[in-house]
Amino acid sequence: MATSAANAVDRRDLVSGSLTRSILRLSLPLAIGMVLHGFYNLIDAFWLGRVSREALAAPGVSGPLVWLIVSFGMGFGGAATALVAQYTGAGRHREADHVAGQAFVLGTVWSVVLALPMAIMARHVLGLFRVPGEMMPEAVGYLGTVVLGLPFVSFTMAYGAVLRALGDTVTPVLIGVGANLINLILDPLLIFGWGGFPALGVQGAAIATVLSQMLGALVCYVMLRRHHRGISVRRGDIRPDWPLLRRLWGIGLPSAISNGSGSLGFSLFQGMINTLGTTVIGAFTVGFRLASIFQMPAQALGMAAAPIVGQALGAGRPALARRAIGLSAAMVAIGMLGPVVFLMFEGRLVAGFFTRDAEVVRETGRFFLIVPLSSYLFGIIMVLTAAFHGSGHTRPAMFLMVLRMWGLRLPAGYLLGFVLGWGSVGVYWGMVLGNAVAAVVAYLMFRQCSWHRGALPPGVIDAPCAADGSCVRDSPVP
Repeated sequence: MATSAANAVDRRDLVSGSLTRSILRLSLPLAIGMVLHGFYNLIDAFWLGRVSREALAAPGVSGPLVWLIVSFGMGFGGAATALVAQYTGAGRHREADHVAGQAFVLGTVWSVVLALPMAIMARHVLGLFRVPGEMMPEAVGYLGTVVLGLPFVSFTMAYGAVLRALGDTVTPVLIGVGANLINLILDPLLIFGWGGFPALGVQGAAIATVLSQMLGALVCYVMLRRHHRGISVRRGDIRPDWPLLRRLWGIGLPSAISNGSGSLGFSLFQGMINTLGTTVIGAFTVGFRLASIFQMPAQALGMAAAPIVGQALGAGRPALARRAIGLSAAMVAIGMLGPVVFLMFEGRLVAGFFTRDAEVVRETGRFFLIVPLSSYLFGIIMVLTAAFHGSGHTRPAMFLMVLRMWGLRLPAGYLLGFVLGWGSVGVYWGMVLGNAVAAVVAYLMFRQCSWHRGALPPGVIDAPCAADGSCVRDSPVP
């Protein structure tokens, strides 16, 4: 206990002082980190666009399948954020360290279990999603290599999730900067064979990504060993604690299913795109990645709100948790208007930076006239569902995300794009329709669900809540 108490000074209190300052202090580094992570893909797109249209599209058709595995790491990392934040808010730092150790093991092991079969069966899996034959060699090489780096990604994500629960979002950004610099340097060397390296094309981009991910995970491991931010994971913390693993599983699995079903659904959505030809595939690859980067600040606000919700519930202050979600949602609604308008009117010019193919640029212009609205709505959804992720009640968020993809986007995209014959424009509008309905459902669920009760065992929080969710320790926050 003495060690934990001594290390508690390194853990940031997110429930005292200005709520606005806490949200911005967490979300700004997260937004920077997410943008930098997005540059992994954009750097590949920049260089591979100078190789061929097929090379440019290979990461695009592989991306949803990679995300399918990453989703499990994200789910278990989210479970770690919820429990570590709530234990920290309750002042139970030793329990928070123990949760961290179990989360590292769970996320990394599951990534290995999922990544190896994907690497072995890459050609068969890509074939299921109707990847055009002329693209298959490039896509198989890229996917089969990139998935080998995903266990390192999962470890890095778990470490970042724990730091986020403790109020540190700067360290993961610095690690991401270093990894991106490595990727930036290695990409042209391995793609084109500069500096005496072999010219590996698409495979070189994949190898550069994996090497940078390995180095990022190594830095996380070194910092963990040095007890950065007071995290003290002991040898016993990585031995299986089956009751705690079941709790992490119960919280993380719905999030993993949510992300995984979204990824699988997006793979089918990508399959629709793939039937429309390599021009549409290339435009969708460039356009979606640019749109994703512009929506990352909104996602960062959602990720910042989750640990504040967790610490507030752990401290017995659900009213503060509600205010955190409301304020974050307002920031997203106002802050994303400018980027959305910019992409809708200027996105085609930005796309020209990544490819010289005039047909791809023209199709990307059609993409940007429609899809940024979908990104705007998704940002609102991300913030509202942070209430469920921060509290550890992840099943409502799972229901919402499954509905968004499988009940709305896929049917709408198919109906508009293929049944009504609108082609790529109809598929793009399917994205907007799915997120529009899901945003309304997310708001209703936020208002009605009992997410404010938290996920810690009874007796941990020393200020019991009344039936209406109010607590003795709730107090106004500037």
